[in-house]
Amino acid sequence: MKNSKIFIYLFGLAVLYILFQHRNASKKIDLDSQRISKLEKKLEKAKKVADSLDNETLELSYFTLRHDEYASEYIEDLGITVPQIEGLVLDALIENNSVDNDNPLVPVAGMSGPTRIDRVKLINHKWAIADFTDSEYWGQVLYKYDFSKDRTLSFETIASHIYPKH
Repeated sequence: MKNSKIFIYLFGLAVLYILFQHRNASKKIDLDSQRISKLEKKLEKAKKVADSLDNETLELSYFTLRHDEYASEYIEDLGITVPQIEGLVLDALIENNSVDNDNPLVPVAGMSGPTRIDRVKLINHKWAIADFTDSEYWGQVLYKYDFSKDRTLSFETIASHIYPKH
């Protein structure tokens, strides 16, 4: 009889322990499910942001030499690569910057100092846009460039604009 009472107490304690563990595990599962759903919502938002950034990047890179298939093919037919022509055009425009004189490829004379080209972006295999400054005034110039088969580079200014000082 004493053995049976001990087994009943032990059985009762085991049942209480199992119920406690089950209840605790159920709460943990509920909390984990809530965390998972919150993380899934955050992940969905992050994917939407990433998708919109990808779309924006594609849109911004549409008018670039590196992403223009036809322009790349045209350049490759000349026997050079896109990075090579980017370097050649960039070097040709910036190497004319001088400490004392205006860059001759900028159609606007410097008012506060010599004009210098700061940035260049190749739009395709024929056009480039550049920012220039005289350290006080800023402007932009659009070039048509031609890279012939004998690898000579020529520039023609299509348009330029200098921003008024505020």
